[in-house]
This record gives sequence, C-alpha cells and structure tokens, in this order.
Amino acid sequence: MKTAQEKYQWECQAYGCTAAAIDLALQESHDPLMLAAGMLSDAQEVISGEYGQPDTETARQYMNRAKYILFQQLEKTRVKARENAC
Repeated sequence: MKTAQEKYQWECQAYGCTAAAIDLALQESHDPLMLAAGMLSDAQEVISGEYGQPDTETARQYMNRAKYILFQQLEKTRVKARENAC
C-alpha cells in the first residue's frame, strides 16, 4: 500500500496534478466528456510543437488526465446499470 506521500508523488508525475484536482474540475464541469476531449486536444497541441518544442511529457499527463475522467465516467455508468438491474 502506498503512503500518502507516495500517492501524491505518483499522481503528480502521472497527471501533472493530484487526482483531487481532476475531481474538482469534474465537479465544476457541465460535460465531463467534453472536458476529457479538451484535454486530448491540449495533448495534440503540445505534441505538434506548433508553439515551440514538442513536449511529450506534458502531452502524456494530459492524456492520463483524460483517461482518468473517462474511467470515472465509465464507473458511474456501471454503478447506475447495477442499480437499475435490481
């Protein structure tokens, strides 16, 4: 089991922020899937190098944030499906 510090460090290297920060953005978003799509667009921008050197590390973090959001939404869908099955 990871310590709180290890979890924090892992989230920062994976997402460039904490999972709590992503959760807050999700709560404030009216359309979580569009939030994820926007992050993927941001990843494309930094990969393209249109505004400087391509930044694959930042692109990776944007993609990880988008995946986090997609998995959160998928889990909500699964929970609702299980509740409706009863």
